[in-house]
This record gives sequence, structure tokens and C-alpha cells, in this order.
Amino acid sequence: MTSTLLIVVVLALLVLVATAALWFDARQTRMNRQLEIAMPASELAELVSIRRTETASRWQLLHRLANYRAEVRYAIHPLFVLLAGIGTATAVFYANSLFEFSTIYVSFAAAAAAIWVVRSLFGWQQRRLANQLFRQLPDVVQLVTSTVRAGLPVNEALRTVAREMPQPTSGQFSIVCNELNLGRAPEEAIEAVYRRTRVPEYAMFAVTLAVQLKSGGSLAETLQTLGETVNQRVAMAGRAQALAGEVIFSSRALTVMPLIIGGVMYLINPRSIDPLFTDPTGNQLLAYAAGSILVGHFVIRWLIRRETSL
Repeated sequence: MTSTLLIVVVLALLVLVATAALWFDARQTRMNRQLEIAMPASELAELVSIRRTETASRWQLLHRLANYRAEVRYAIHPLFVLLAGIGTATAVFYANSLFEFSTIYVSFAAAAAAIWVVRSLFGWQQRRLANQLFRQLPDVVQLVTSTVRAGLPVNEALRTVAREMPQPTSGQFSIVCNELNLGRAPEEAIEAVYRRTRVPEYAMFAVTLAVQLKSGGSLAETLQTLGETVNQRVAMAGRAQALAGEVIFSSRALTVMPLIIGGVMYLINPRSIDPLFTDPTGNQLLAYAAGSILVGHFVIRWLIRRETSL
């Protein structure tokens, strides 16, 4: 009875979150239409929500728990990410109706699974954005170098990047141009890109601009050297990903193999698998096996990401 009540409560929360998500999306659509009328499209692209940024400090603990950064514009709406987390918790409670574990343990497991899903979705979007910016950075440096060599100032070079580069770089440099129009220094605007996206190469770009603009000298030659360095780092990252491909495939195969073998054994002799679902000791063994496989899979992924990151 208690587990049924928990499932009903979670489903009710799911409906409320879905309703709130639809309402917020409709509100955001109306705001975007008003901005399209009031602002040019080049300045509108990828604007960060000022309201989200201002309220971020009020919810720092929850944001850290969910791996959420208010200054990042996510491709998947944060409310839909929360919806996925609640759906995962609901699935855990529903699965427990088959195994009938303790409600307390299942509640902790459901909370952990929901937090993991939310953190993973936010982290995946952040890594995707950072990777796209990292891959496009050599073209950015090359474009800035060519513009500076043509005799144009740095501010105009950054505006050229905002006009010519594809997304997401164009959106980030549209924000840079807005900050330049407000009187911010170019190196500070580029440093703000690093703080928003956590791409270390943008910090290098900002330091290069700051030192060169204050000390003088040939900015084009310095930027060319920076571009060569960034090109080498991009090439190294590509080679590291290629070398890690075999390990990634092996980890996925090891994760899926127990499911395939268990399914084949169930088709051949169902009685040998039934105790895992009907006997309490079998339920514990099944939960331990599933947890061990998941922990091993994520440890391998963490090691691969750690070794291949620059």
C-alpha cells in the first residue's frame, strides 16, 4: 500500500512538472517573439537569460547537486531534464513492485537514480557545447588573425566572428559584442566566454589578448602562434578519442553481454533464471549484479574521459 501511494505521488508530481514545463515554454516563446521584434537577429542569438543568472546564487546547492549552470543555454529545457529525473524515479518504484524490496532502500535508490539522470543530461549538454566550441576555436583564431592583419581593430574582428562563424561560437561572440558595446574590454569579454563554457583555450585566448594589448607588439603574430597551439591540441584530442574507441567499445560490450547471456539462458531453460525474480535471495543477487555492472561501466567511462581530456 505504501509503495502504491508513493507511485501515485510521484506520478502526480510528474504531471505537475509537465504542466509547468509547457507553461514555461509557452511563456518563453512569447518572450522570444517580443525580442525578435525589438532586436536584430544577430544580437538575439544565444542570449543568456538574465533572470536565470541573477537567481542562480539563491539555489547554488541545488545547482551543484544537479550539475546545472544558469549561464549556459541548454538545448533541452531544464524542466524537461527534471521531468526525466522524476520519470526515472517512477520507473524505480514501479520495478520495485516486482521485487518488493524495502521502501526505504528503494526511495534512496530512486533518489540516486533521478539525481544521476539529471546530472548526466546537464553534463552531456555542457560537454557537447564545450566540445563544439573547442573544435571551432582554431577557425576563430584564424579569422581574428586575418582581420587584424587587414588593419581592423580587435573589436571589429570579434564582431566578424559573431557574423561569420556557425553556432554555438556565433552565439557566444554575439554576447561578447554586446559586452563590447557596453564598454567592456575585449580580453574581459573573452574571459567571460571561458567562465560560461569552461573551455580552457578561451582562457589562453583572453590572456594572449590582455598581454598583447597592454604591452604592444604584433598581435597578428601572437595570435598565429596561439592558433597553431590550438590546432595541435585539437589534433591531439582527435587522436586520443580514436585510440580510446576500442576501450569504449569493450566497456559497452562488457555491459551488454550479461543481459544477452541471461536472455539466452532464459530462453533455453527458464527455471534456471526464475529464482532471480521469485526468491528473495535471488532478488538480492540480481540487484548486486546489476549494481556491479553499472558501477564498472561508469568507472571505465570516467577513466576514459579523464585520460583523453586535455
